[in-house]
Amino acid sequence: MDLKLTVIAGVNRDKFIMKHFIGSDDIFALVKSGSFYVENNENKFTVNANEGMLFRKNILYNRHVIKPVRMFLFRYTGETHLFNSDHVLFKDQNRISSTIALLEYFDSKFHENNFKYKRHLFEDIVLQYLAENNETSAATDNLIEKSITEIKANFHKNKSIAEFAEESGLSYIQFFRRFKTVTGFSPSDYIAALRIEKAKDLLINTTLKINEISSVCGFENEYYFSNFFKKYTKLSPSAFRSSLL
Repeated sequence: MDLKLTVIAGVNRDKFIMKHFIGSDDIFALVKSGSFYVENNENKFTVNANEGMLFRKNILYNRHVIKPVRMFLFRYTGETHLFNSDHVLFKDQNRISSTIALLEYFDSKFHENNFKYKRHLFEDIVLQYLAENNETSAATDNLIEKSITEIKANFHKNKSIAEFAEESGLSYIQFFRRFKTVTGFSPSDYIAALRIEKAKDLLINTTLKINEISSVCGFENEYYFSNFFKKYTKLSPSAFRSSLL
């Protein structure tokens, strides 16, 4: 993800210090509890728990706290169009709640890699938003919508992209292009994301051994799984699990 995170912080607000706010960088606020009202020249929003707000750089916002707010702020530069709307909503409430819980955990513990872990969590937030919102548009391409359902059910199996393309009745090139148009991901990156999310879930919420998780997620062996997991998260599976203890 081509961006530079400069600040990641958990904050509590009974009121905003600056009611009228304009920033020099984009700032994404993810709310854990409470709510606040915000408006600009274009829109008005009430942002509640498990929702986000993008304060775009060089835009003037008026805001006030409705109920005392606990939220996480991410200030970043670089890739400025991560969200299609200032008011950011999530369909999978369990997943975003789990991410917020992990952010809270890392915010409360001192660890030399805290910033790095929080960066990974921010990337998960963006990926969740993109996946949820891009998949909505899949209804305009029924063949790809069907393939997405098939991939979700079989991402742990050793099916090739060519096989998914053949089942859809499209050539490999057609399948690749239409899949990326609908989801924003190449088929292989989409499958990789599903495998990583499944692995993270099992590492966090079960006591399965690393080799067992490797098998469940469709990897040939633990060594390949560990290298794959580290490539995408910068941590080995065991280091990721240990960081949560």
